[in-house]
Amino acid sequence: MAEHIVCITAAGGIPLLTRTKPGCQPLSFPVVGSLNGVHMFGLNRDVKLISTLSADHRIVWKIYEDSIVLIAVAPNEDKFLGHCAQKSSNSGVELESNARNSSSTVTDAHLLRLLDNIFHALVLLTGLSELTTIQNVDRLKKDLRACHQLVDTFLDPDLPGAQEKGLKLFGGLTHSVDIVIKEDAKLLHEHLQAFVEAADSTYGCLVVNGKVVCATNKWWMLTGQELALLGRLISIAPTSVTSSDVAVYLPHSSPNIPHRLLIFTLVTGVGNNSSGGVRACVLCGPQPSLAHVQNAYVERFWGPGTNTLQKCARSENIPTQLKSSLPSALLGFLLIDADAHRCLSHISPQIGTDTSDHLKRRKQKGDRQKIDSSWIYFRLCEFYKHVVGTSFPLPDSVEDSPLPQDDLSPHAGLAHYRCMTSHKCFALWRPPYQIFALYKPEAPTFALQNLTESTLDAVCKDGALLAL
Repeated sequence: MAEHIVCITAAGGIPLLTRTKPGCQPLSFPVVGSLNGVHMFGLNRDVKLISTLSADHRIVWKIYEDSIVLIAVAPNEDKFLGHCAQKSSNSGVELESNARNSSSTVTDAHLLRLLDNIFHALVLLTGLSELTTIQNVDRLKKDLRACHQLVDTFLDPDLPGAQEKGLKLFGGLTHSVDIVIKEDAKLLHEHLQAFVEAADSTYGCLVVNGKVVCATNKWWMLTGQELALLGRLISIAPTSVTSSDVAVYLPHSSPNIPHRLLIFTLVTGVGNNSSGGVRACVLCGPQPSLAHVQNAYVERFWGPGTNTLQKCARSENIPTQLKSSLPSALLGFLLIDADAHRCLSHISPQIGTDTSDHLKRRKQKGDRQKIDSSWIYFRLCEFYKHVVGTSFPLPDSVEDSPLPQDDLSPHAGLAHYRCMTSHKCFALWRPPYQIFALYKPEAPTFALQNLTESTLDAVCKDGALLAL
């Protein structure tokens, strides 16, 4: 979404952190100074500058705790199609690429939500008091280096061509935690519950490839933003490290008192999921020590379930039986449970399975577009940003002031669809669920709502999302 993130002090305009998306030219010091200067100019005249537009970029500012200012710089147009066209792949369904397929989904509401996520990511690893009472700027700069990798996950690291394959997480966008549905989730939950209790805690979760398989009841009581940030932090932990101990400040529950996040790698990622794997995580106090939990409890509680864990690491986000019941024209979906702060996604390129005349005619045209998992992921993100904040309201968050709802009608919609040359989309709001579905272009437009409703009913059958 954003190309540049800048964090500066509100009082003196001293840069604390500057991050740039891979492949983009870093902002020069004069440009950073100008961005701060125009914001300060407005404040001195009782004008609160929120956003502005240049020829090809959108810029937003937001002050946090009267202490720091975060600035986001994002392109006006969605440039993902250009990246897709450059990606070389031997798999995927080829469709025509057309400039009309690209529409700007960059809005003030989503960029301000991005800044909120980044601010709370800084709080998560440094604590709120360090950011609100800045006594030593140089020391704070040094402390914020620990946040670089987490902040970078919000700068579209999954774009094709990135060095490390991403995990395609939606949690930061939806203010919820990414989950998966596994056939052995109940058995794994029993192992997790016993493991967490032995570690003298009530907060724990089991994560596969960056997404939660199961968690304790107390873990689910954290706010949606805390769940999403913890999920991201767990997903970027290197699988080459058997265990790690990270001090975290829960942005809403405990912003000034640190807790310890213990992460244990049970199964390392392989193949396309080399940056993933299976991890058991515990949120606890000063005791017990990391070494004690590693030596006394990991093998004891997880050793008997090794085969189940390995099977879990290899399987997809949803069970095979559920996948077979989904519409054949479905390329992927994003399902959000707003009450439980959970989101489930499924991406299915359906490589080489479609031989319709409609698709063959498109293949004969010169400009072609590969449909692979990354393409579907970014299309779902684009559709979500297009709908939420306009037709659908933004998800609830724990904020001091409400975020702007761009062009949101007083009467929120219950459904929204788009028909493009390369795909079709349909969004359905059935409280507490929101589902965003992506279909092949040959899917009948009149049937999109029924197809989406059947997908929602199939996934939510027997309360699958609440049984984790």
